[in-house]
Amino acid sequence: MKSNREAVISKLSVGDIFRASFPNGAKRICVVTSVIKTTMAARAITTQEDFDFDRSFGTAESIEGAVCTIDSVHPLSEEIRSALLELDLRYRREAGSAGLPLSISERRALLEAGALFSSNPLPP
Repeated sequence: MKSNREAVISKLSVGDIFRASFPNGAKRICVVTSVIKTTMAARAITTQEDFDFDRSFGTAESIEGAVCTIDSVHPLSEEIRSALLELDLRYRREAGSAGLPLSISERRALLEAGALFSSNPLPP
């Protein structure tokens, strides 16, 4: 029988947005890019890092070997979701552009998404 956490993570599909955290407190807002039976590929929007998350535990290992864990899958408003997907697209198009200035709507979307994710964590 699946835990509540596992059941929620297993429902994520391509295009969904969630947040993952590292033990050092770093956070990544990610978009799901593909799903197979046991693994879900996702990309961090602002850093463009690629992760392969285990669909049972919601964990993934970074290139540096640090493990991050999905900590919130709270739904976002269409306005926030659209702004984050546009930001993801812009960062993908302008590879190596870690210093891209953020628009007011992008900054607001990141801040609001972060607040929503923080106040709506997944069960442990």
